[in-house]
Amino acid sequence: MTSHLLARIQIPAPGFSEPTLYVRHQHGVIAAAGLTLSKGGCATFDTAFGAFASGRWSRLTNISDIGVSMDVSGHCLVELIAYANSTETVISSSDETTTLQFTDIRALAAESFYVAVTALEDGVVVRSGTWTTSQAPERDVRLGVSITTFNRQEYVLKTIERLVELESSEPSVNGHLHVLVVDNARNLDPQLPAGAPVHVVPNPNLGGAGGFARGLIAFREEGWSTHVVFMDDDISIEPESIVRTISLFSYAKDPDLCIHGAMMSEELPWMQFEAGSAYEFRSVYPLRALGRGVDLRSRYEAVHDHLEPEIDYSAWWFTAFPMHVAPQNPLPVFVRGDDVAFGLMHTGRHTVTLNGIAVWHADFALKNNPMSLYYEVRNFALIDTLVFDNHKWHHLAWRFLGFGFRNAYSHRYLSAEYMIHGMKDFLAGPAEWMKIDHSAKHEEVRHVTEEKAVPLTPELLSLGFTAPRPKIIRLGGFLLSPLTGAGRWIPKFLRSNDVGVAQIDVRAVGLAIRHDKILYRHPRFDEGFICERDYKRFMAIQRDVFRYSLRIARTYKRLKREYRDSYITMVSDASWNARFKG
Repeated sequence: MTSHLLARIQIPAPGFSEPTLYVRHQHGVIAAAGLTLSKGGCATFDTAFGAFASGRWSRLTNISDIGVSMDVSGHCLVELIAYANSTETVISSSDETTTLQFTDIRALAAESFYVAVTALEDGVVVRSGTWTTSQAPERDVRLGVSITTFNRQEYVLKTIERLVELESSEPSVNGHLHVLVVDNARNLDPQLPAGAPVHVVPNPNLGGAGGFARGLIAFREEGWSTHVVFMDDDISIEPESIVRTISLFSYAKDPDLCIHGAMMSEELPWMQFEAGSAYEFRSVYPLRALGRGVDLRSRYEAVHDHLEPEIDYSAWWFTAFPMHVAPQNPLPVFVRGDDVAFGLMHTGRHTVTLNGIAVWHADFALKNNPMSLYYEVRNFALIDTLVFDNHKWHHLAWRFLGFGFRNAYSHRYLSAEYMIHGMKDFLAGPAEWMKIDHSAKHEEVRHVTEEKAVPLTPELLSLGFTAPRPKIIRLGGFLLSPLTGAGRWIPKFLRSNDVGVAQIDVRAVGLAIRHDKILYRHPRFDEGFICERDYKRFMAIQRDVFRYSLRIARTYKRLKREYRDSYITMVSDASWNARFKG
């Protein structure tokens, strides 16, 4: 009987900090050869990367039978276990063969399946396993991987090496993978084996949007790829993500299905940072991460069948889609919001996640700075204008006022000034947007000297964090802030001479009323920055925020019409090719 690979079961590398993401074991030792079990020892794969999510596979595909084969040496008992409604049932087992079959996963209605291996003698070695089906795939998948990089050699070279090794060693991937690396720094020189399906393209620094537009146009012109993965350069990829992406695309009932790889924290490798996002254009903070803070070491999270949430967009650290779903290129927005626009316009509503498709990424809190807010204000204004018919001027003005004042009222003046700069560029209209030299613009805004996380001195580290006030008091402080000039007008005896301390990713409006200085620091790293009260700067910001809010009210209706009329030109191959030529 012919079998087709669905997913692989792996033993983590020795020394990996969170082995329970892959396997749970008793009386075992993980080494280079695999997991060695003593007699009576047991290994179970009821884990984030080991369990087979039969509920999700049943909804998204037509497969009915599955098989599991374990690469094991030594005498052992292998069990195939079904989990459903907190009940676990051994549905197949053997101490003579390491291959088990089950013919109808829908009849059982299991949430997930997993394998248990029990050693019946000393020295049993568990090396790996595979989940398979006898059903032929629905379609032949040829996956183009587009990676955009800018001076991230340490990460991207490892990613290239892993993809090359996977393509050459895994039969289900061999001949089904092409990798295109768009090098925005024009200095990448990977050492590739002969015949490796990797091509590096030098490119001007046009941000992620420019890099992925270059990759997408190239894949269209080549005509080989049926599906594409957009992948960041500063990630650590689990190569199994590619295996499962190809297999799910191969069997998907919906030909428009798109796949998002969850982001795991590089600092806390067990923590899921995000698994897709929702977007609320009416909100001051429109991004709504899904699945944030989930502990993927949790057995319940690994075996429980979570219904697919509605995803509005998926971030470009790993987003995969059929070529026909995205007939247009990304917007020329640079750095922030490019993936949001692409998801809202093309891929988001078709997107699902799947256990075992994931990357590890550095904490975003250290990336959020005034430069990112410049792009966020400018680019999200464009996205809302293009995507949402019922987005009005007051939605944009409310977000600009709300977030602008939260920065100004928490002594984060440079953030507020960069936000004003971003809004000014949006209000200039599409004709001026098309003239932007994105490399030069990025060079202009990236040199941030304030509100930039740096290593903290022992004296600042000793301050700890200011104890949080009850929510009602924080709300009162927020409401009082504009009435007191952000604390300028309160009596001196009510002020504190101490430095207030807040987390780096918040706007400490309440603290700013009483404290002239606020230390914004990362909760897990010894890094941060100090912001200090500056009344003249505060007043200038307040004037500009009001001034540009009034301008939004006067011009938004015209701008919306002009931006929408210009959209096809903005994302066209001709427009992007002109940018690629500099």
